[in-house]
Amino acid sequence: MFPHPNKETTPLALRANVAHNHVRHEKIVIVTGHTENVPHIPWDERLTIDDLGDADDGIIHITAVFGFHDPTDFPEVLRRCATHPLAEGIDSYQVSYFVSRITLRCTRTPGMATWRKRLFIALAHNAASHAEFLHLPEELTIVLSAEVPV
Repeated sequence: MFPHPNKETTPLALRANVAHNHVRHEKIVIVTGHTENVPHIPWDERLTIDDLGDADDGIIHITAVFGFHDPTDFPEVLRRCATHPLAEGIDSYQVSYFVSRITLRCTRTPGMATWRKRLFIALAHNAASHAEFLHLPEELTIVLSAEVPV
């Protein structure tokens, strides 16, 4: 399972995993979560499942919409989708969760003052864990990192 902000691009963790291992998983689930400006959204209105154009390639995309008081629990999203024909055979207790982590590196590239770059990097470094925010189980989560110059 790959958390990703949209379905128009490929998750960095998926690309890195395929490039490193030279294989693709039989079933791939990409999950996008959005928060709406309401306190709660019922589960029957929260989930949309899409096969991204080819039902036989094993890749599905789930869009989950949360209210601002709803926990962004992606394993629960998978459990709720388990009865859908496209998500058949996906067990949220056996899924590997692949998370992308980008590390920022300060460079001398013009555009932003160095002190602002360093402040931005410090704030990004102190941000909450993406895996923790999504309630991903630590023992099933793999974090793939990349360094990006700023």
